[in-house]
Amino acid sequence: MNTEKLSEILRNIDREKNMKDILELLKNLNKKIYIFALSIVIILNFGIWKALKLHKEAIIKSGNTLLESAWSFSFLIILFICVKALLKKSDRESTKNVNEHLYKPNNYETDGNIVNASYTKVYKQNGSNNIVGTIEIKINNISEDVIDLCKGQVYFYQEKTRVKKLDFEIVNLNAGNSEQIFYSVINDDTINLLHWDFFELNILELKNSQNFITNKTLKSKTYYKTYYFILNIEKFVDYKIFGLRLKYNMAWIKLKLQTEVIPRVTFLYKRKIIYINKKPPFFKELFSLLQRFIAFTAIYSILILFVIFIFYAVYDICIFFIEFLRIWSPIVKAKI
Repeated sequence: MNTEKLSEILRNIDREKNMKDILELLKNLNKKIYIFALSIVIILNFGIWKALKLHKEAIIKSGNTLLESAWSFSFLIILFICVKALLKKSDRESTKNVNEHLYKPNNYETDGNIVNASYTKVYKQNGSNNIVGTIEIKINNISEDVIDLCKGQVYFYQEKTRVKKLDFEIVNLNAGNSEQIFYSVINDDTINLLHWDFFELNILELKNSQNFITNKTLKSKTYYKTYYFILNIEKFVDYKIFGLRLKYNMAWIKLKLQTEVIPRVTFLYKRKIIYINKKPPFFKELFSLLQRFIAFTAIYSILILFVIFIFYAVYDICIFFIEFLRIWSPIVKAKI
């Protein structure tokens, strides 16, 4: 083995070692870059680039065909990016609306200048994407003195019927502090703490440095629950379009289309002046009708042309792939 061959073998070994080191580095940095680089190495090792040098005419024809369909690829790629961005925005805005209406804490409290009772209901998502609700009821010291003793009950009413009673006894509650007397995940046992109209804090005995109170009742406001979120769930959660389920929440974009986009478009060709108990001027009404007809025709013509443009771009890309296969199939078959 002469010196030149030995040097070439050593260079090849070094190149292989360097390539392995580079691939290992890419693997640690980014998995997608690693896969891409590995694919390039496999292509080079199989000698595909050498084979392509033998088919310059086929490459040129393929390039020309690609250039002819470049506008179709560009148009559909831009359209895909825009639609994807719009879907992501819809998902973000829909999630924000859900958070504002469903996950916003509901806080209620009774009257009082020394103590009061507060009720808080919160919904949140757990790790498995299930919605979990919790209820917390507290007695709050809203005075500037320490409460030595406070005992009594909290009553919940539906209309004039008492549906739940909670007993409590608290000692040494500092000014501005609260004590939790009830906390639970929403389930069948807490159903009475969901459906109520108002609640009361009945103080049997309360002592601090300045006051001694017995048998006093503090009442909350009457709350009329509309259940707006539950009754209008489709305005907040909607993952379907044309019967197909997507991973994006479409509620925001559908609401925008129904309340803003479509009304503004249809306003351009709808009748804007209505005559009551008066015959409309003939020429003025004729001119208005002509304006509405032109607006209607222009809007829907643009819409139809846009749809046709999309279908033609798809058709053009299909033709490209057919032509591409026609050019390369004989070459591939010959190699096989």
